[in-house]
Amino acid sequence: MMITEKQKEQARIFKSMHDADRMFVLPNAWNAGSARVFEREGFRAVATSSAGFSYALGYPDGQAVPFGDLLHVVGQMTARVDIPVSVDFERGYSDEPEQVRENARQLCLKGAVGFNIEDGLPDGTLSPLELQIEKIRTLAGLKRELDLDFVINARTCVYWLNVGSEEDRLKTAILRGNAFREAGADCVFVPGAIDRATVGRLVNGINAPVNILLNRAFHDVRELERIGVRRLSVGSGPARWLCERMIGLARELQDGKVSGILDCTFDYRRANDYFGGQG
Repeated sequence: MMITEKQKEQARIFKSMHDADRMFVLPNAWNAGSARVFEREGFRAVATSSAGFSYALGYPDGQAVPFGDLLHVVGQMTARVDIPVSVDFERGYSDEPEQVRENARQLCLKGAVGFNIEDGLPDGTLSPLELQIEKIRTLAGLKRELDLDFVINARTCVYWLNVGSEEDRLKTAILRGNAFREAGADCVFVPGAIDRATVGRLVNGINAPVNILLNRAFHDVRELERIGVRRLSVGSGPARWLCERMIGLARELQDGKVSGILDCTFDYRRANDYFGGQG
């Protein structure tokens, strides 16, 4: 496989969404079917959810899924949709920057035009800043090598993991965000239950487009855009929403209750037409 002109155009489109002076909602899919739904319902791009993708394959989140499975699913997604696809590959599936670069290269050859790379570790701490900077620099170098301007979305997990005091978290997020930007990141992702005031400080303190995760603490979409958030992700929310209902249906079926299945109005013909249709 090789980088195509279509993929380069998708990368340009995705990058321009981050450069525009408005917020966009980026839905997170977990397989080709869910990506197809988001495309059909009018979204201009789609990202993977590492958690949603893991759950769909029967694993917990946290790089538990073999990298080969990620490559396979991303290839299925990019083959089925015509919108840009960004990949959450967690810590890059390696702590060696050159291996992270090689993993990203393989994903690019499957059609990816964006990467989410994070600094959170399984023990609840953050990886060394120098290591994250080097990972981002190697990814920026890969952009030039492939002549593919994919989007590097550098994530700091300081709020997600609640590392340090509230004041320290803000300082750390801003420090890391600006360091990531300097290293070549196109966008800085700060997930977690972050209130309105903190979102405003992050937007003002980080010299890059800021990506926020939909959360219960502050989720007024219009206000997020007014504050200056550039990208709003929904994370594993849709996948977990679907899993919760699937678990409920399984328990009903175990008890001999079948109305949940039979009352579904999305019948076979409608489903076939929906996934077979264009646009």
